[in-house]
Amino acid sequence: MPMTEPTITPRTNSIYHRILFLLVVFVGGTVPLVTNALDDVDGGTKVIASISLWALWAVLLTSVAIPSSITLTALRLAAPAHAAIVIVTATTELDAGSAIAVVLTAATTSVAFMAETGSYFVQRSAYGDEQRFLLRCPTPMATVQILMWALWVSSAIVGALALVNEAWVAGGVLVALAIGGLVLLPQRFHRLSRRWLVKVPAGIVVHDHVLLAETAMFARNALAAVEMTRGPIGDDADLAGGGRTPGLRITLHDFDTVVMAASAGHPGGRAIHVRSFRIRPSRPGRALRALQN
Repeated sequence: MPMTEPTITPRTNSIYHRILFLLVVFVGGTVPLVTNALDDVDGGTKVIASISLWALWAVLLTSVAIPSSITLTALRLAAPAHAAIVIVTATTELDAGSAIAVVLTAATTSVAFMAETGSYFVQRSAYGDEQRFLLRCPTPMATVQILMWALWVSSAIVGALALVNEAWVAGGVLVALAIGGLVLLPQRFHRLSRRWLVKVPAGIVVHDHVLLAETAMFARNALAAVEMTRGPIGDDADLAGGGRTPGLRITLHDFDTVVMAASAGHPGGRAIHVRSFRIRPSRPGRALRALQN
């Protein structure tokens, strides 16, 4: 039985964006409810929590107001950080207001990471007559990214609280690590928002500076077949970074060259000759329909 997925139109994409926008607006309304739960704790802690929540909410609001691949990265970094602070704060005094805030921030984070949200944001920053299909993050890399994000955010939160409680050395070290992460990590996370399969009138482009050293371009008349698959078949080149979720198998009429990114085994990168390759768009069915038209 062929693998299919529900038909999602650009209009549906915009509906997801509208839902996300409303959620972010409501989340802003719950910030005072969350900070009220800190009335019985140290004043410095309440100030830090309030500043953090309002700053992250501002990032969320700006991101949904100006959708693009850059703001997709900002959205997916800020939403779980905001949710984490709300959840930690709510545990100090769980009341109706805090419970509502937890539900709304959790819903916002869930929608922010939906494939439809990613598709809408990256397409909004597309140039001219091109269709962008966001690629799924390779599973090993996703694990590393989550751990890096968790260490970064926890360093910022714990470090700020340590400084408020006059633990100068520990707080200073953790805040310094958080600042270093602010300089180095966003650009690494942003690479995941810039991994696309792109359909253009002349053919297709694989734009992926995580797995590829150079953008791979294939002319329309070079494509022999496009089909759905759950894993590499035969001598397929794996341009998906592993994973067993449905992807696309693209077959060419003749061999072409793809330059892979540097790795431990090939520090200078390596060129491979491919006749067919596998790739994993976040919405493979939609990408399949687009490439077959």
